Amino acid sequence: MLVRRKTCAAAGCLLVPFVLFPGIAQTAEEATRLGTVTVTGTAVEEENSYQLDAEEVPGIAPDAASLLHKVPGANVNRNGALTGIAQYRGLYGDRVNVRINGITVQEGCTNSMDPPLSFISGTQLEGLEVIRGIAPVSSGLETLGGTMHARSIRPAFGGGDDMEARGSLRLSGATVNDAGAAGVLAGVTNRTHRFYLSGSRERGDDIEFDGGTIRPSRHERDSYGLGYGYRRDGHAADVDVAHLDTGPTGTPSLPMDIEMSDTDTVSTEYSGYLGAHAVHGQLFHSDVHHTMTNFLLRPDPGAANRRLSTSDGTGTGYRLDVGRALGGGKLLVGVDGQLATHDAVITNPANPSFLVVNFNDAERNVYGLFGEWDGAIGAGWRSEFGLRLNHVHTNAGPVSSTMAPMAPLVAAFNSADRSRDDNNLDWVARFNHVLSDSTDFELGFARKTRSPSYQERYLWAPLEATAGLADGKTYLGDIDLDPEVSHQVELALTMAAAGSYLEPRVFYRDVSDYIQGVPPTGAAPYDLKFSNVDATLYGADAAWGYRIDARWRVDGIVSYVRGKRDDVSDNLYRIAPLNGTLGLTYIAPAWEVTAEGVFYERQNKVSAYNDETPSAGYALMNLSGKYRIQQDLTLSGGVGNVFDRRYAPHLAGINRAAGSDVPVGVRVPGEGRNFYLALQLDW
Repeated sequence: MLVRRKTCAAAGCLLVPFVLFPGIAQTAEEATRLGTVTVTGTAVEEENSYQLDAEEVPGIAPDAASLLHKVPGANVNRNGALTGIAQYRGLYGDRVNVRINGITVQEGCTNSMDPPLSFISGTQLEGLEVIRGIAPVSSGLETLGGTMHARSIRPAFGGGDDMEARGSLRLSGATVNDAGAAGVLAGVTNRTHRFYLSGSRERGDDIEFDGGTIRPSRHERDSYGLGYGYRRDGHAADVDVAHLDTGPTGTPSLPMDIEMSDTDTVSTEYSGYLGAHAVHGQLFHSDVHHTMTNFLLRPDPGAANRRLSTSDGTGTGYRLDVGRALGGGKLLVGVDGQLATHDAVITNPANPSFLVVNFNDAERNVYGLFGEWDGAIGAGWRSEFGLRLNHVHTNAGPVSSTMAPMAPLVAAFNSADRSRDDNNLDWVARFNHVLSDSTDFELGFARKTRSPSYQERYLWAPLEATAGLADGKTYLGDIDLDPEVSHQVELALTMAAAGSYLEPRVFYRDVSDYIQGVPPTGAAPYDLKFSNVDATLYGADAAWGYRIDARWRVDGIVSYVRGKRDDVSDNLYRIAPLNGTLGLTYIAPAWEVTAEGVFYERQNKVSAYNDETPSAGYALMNLSGKYRIQQDLTLSGGVGNVFDRRYAPHLAGINRAAGSDVPVGVRVPGEGRNFYLALQLDW
C-alpha cells in the first residue's frame, strides 16, 4: 500500500504547463473555469484504487463528478451544474460502472440529467474511489469502462457500550453563482449500534464567466437520509434509506432543463464470517420520478413548441459473494444482478392532444455469476484471475403517438419482436511483480462486454433522448444491436521512495461492435442511428509527487487518450484532450496553502459524424487553503480561476439555450473567478 499526501485543492505552478504545451499560451484567454470543486484530501493507492477524501472541503463541489478532474485518466462530460457524466479513458455513461455507497442507483432521465454521481450532495460526500486501469470482474456487472465508487458520510461506531453522539456540520458558499450549501449528519453510536440522520440543502444561481452569465445554469437540491448499523462478533449489517429532491436546475447543453427529480433509495448490506468463509450480501432498490421542460428556465418557445417530458425509472439489485483462502491467495465467487424498468412520456402542457410515449416498460435486466482468485504465484509475483458470465435480457412495451407522421414508426416498432437476450463473457488476468523495495510492475489483460442501453435499443422515434450525448442530433435506436466487446492490455509501474512517487500507466483497447450514431444511407427523419462499429482507444496517464522538505511538496497528474473509429476514418465523440494538474503546497502545523495549475491542450481530433467542433487549449491558476481552528473545527477557502480566464472545456458541450450570454451553438464556457469558503465542525 502506498499512502501519499495529495493536494487536490486549487492553484499552482503554471510555468510547467506552458513549457510542455506551448499551444496553450495562445488560447488561454478563451477560457472560463473547470468547476468550483476544490478538494483537499489524501490519495491512497491500494490494489489499484485511487481515492480522494472530500471530508475536509466538502461543500464546494456540486457533485462528486467534479472530483474526477483530480484522477489520472478520468474526466467529466458536463451538461449542467448537477449533470456530470463520468468519463474514464475516453469511455463514459453506462460504460463506466458507478456505485453509490456500494449500490447502483437507477437514473430516471432518458438524457442522463441525473447521472449516478449526482446522487450525493457535496456536503454529504465522504470520498470518491476510482479503480485505475482494468477493473476486477467482482467490482460490478458491466465494467467495460472501469469502476468508480462514491461514498457518503456515516458516523463511525463507538468504542464502548455507552451511546455517544457523533456527527458533523458542513457549510459552504461560492461567489461565482452566489451558491450556498449546508449539510448535517447527526447520530448516536456505541461499539455495537449506530443510528443516524442526515440532511442537506443546496442552492446556486446562474454561473458567471468573463463575458456574462450562463443561463440556465442554476441548481437546487435537498437530501434526507437515515440509517442503522449493527456490528458484533465478526458480523456487520447496515440499513440505509435516502431521499433526493432536485428542483429546477439548468442543463444548457441539453434541449430541456430539470423541473424536478425525486429519487428514493433503500439498501441493506451484510458482511461476516461463517467458519472459514467470508460472506457478503446486498439488496437494494431505487425509484426515480423525473420531469424536464424547455420553457421553465429558458425562454418560452411558444405554446405550440412547449415540451414536458415525464420519466420514471426503477431498479432493484442484489449481490451475494463468498470468499475463502485458497492456494496462497483468496478465492471469491458470487452472484449479482440489476433489474431496471424505464417509462417516458412527452407532452405539451398547452396542447392536451399532443402525446408521445417515448419508452413504455423498457426493461433491462442483468444477471451475473463471477469468480475471482487473487494471490501469490511465485517469488515476488502476484496475480489476479477473474471470470464473469452475464445474461442480459431487454424488452419494451408498445408505444404510441398522436402525431400522424410518426404512425409508420409506431407500427413498425410495435409489430417487431422487441425481446432480446445476450450472454456475455468477461475475463481479467493481471500480473504484478516486485522489482525492488520501491518499484512494482504490472501487466494486465482483459475482455469486457456491455449490452446496449434501453435508449440504444428502444428509441423508436427521432429524438435526442440519448443518455446525455448532447450533440444536438436526433437518433433512432436499433433493436438488433450487438453487445460491445472490448479487449484491453495495460502496463503500469508504481515507484515510491523517500517522500516521492511516480505511477505511470499505458493502455490499448480494441472495441468490437462499439455503439455509435451512424448517418442513414438515404432520406430519413433522423440524423443518426445507433449502430455497431469498431473502435480503438489508447493512451497513458500518470500521477506523481515529490516532498521537497518538511513543509513543501509538489504533486500532479497527466492524462491522454486517443479514440478513433476503425471502420471509417473518424474520431470518437467527446474525448477529453491531453490534460493535467500541477500543485505546490506549503504545510504548517495548523494550516496549509496550495497553488495549482490546470492545463488542457486543444482538441482537434473530433467526430465528423457528430459534427463535433474543435476546442482551444487553456491554462488556469487556482489558490486554496485551510486552517484548523481547533481539533474538530476547520475553515477552508480559496480562489478558483484566479486570473478570471475565459475558457471552454471540450467536454462541456454546446449551448442549446437561448437568452444566455453564451450564443446558441457555442461551447459552454467554464466558470469565472470564484471565491469560496467552507466550514466543517465534527463531534
